[in-house]
Amino acid sequence: MVIIGIVLEDLNVKGMMKNHNLAKSISDVSWSEFRRQLKYKSKLNFKHFIIIDRFDPTSKTCSNCGCIQDMPLNKRQFNCPDCSVSIDRDLNASINIKNLGLNKINTEGRSGINACGVETVVSTVKQEKECLVN
Repeated sequence: MVIIGIVLEDLNVKGMMKNHNLAKSISDVSWSEFRRQLKYKSKLNFKHFIIIDRFDPTSKTCSNCGCIQDMPLNKRQFNCPDCSVSIDRDLNASINIKNLGLNKINTEGRSGINACGVETVVSTVKQEKECLVN
């Protein structure tokens, strides 16, 4: 197996620390240092280091068909109503994070033609949404 990079989800650690059930185990691990070391080691070994936005619905999206459904945090099994896949919620999220990372690696700085036949260039800079003001 060839490793081409590392993909992490941008976790809201401060928000997670407010949950008293998680606070002890989260504070035992220095997340920022872990992330910094992964980024350093990736660069040192010429590998991609991709951060996935925390607002991507990775645990709510079916890793098989892409169907999105709302799920409470206490529900640990993802059951897709569209394709009938049943998978652990965390495993489903990790597959989605991997796929989002691979998609970013595969489209970074490349041009292509969309479904309408219009040529496009994929930007590596996050674009802001246009807002209409009344």
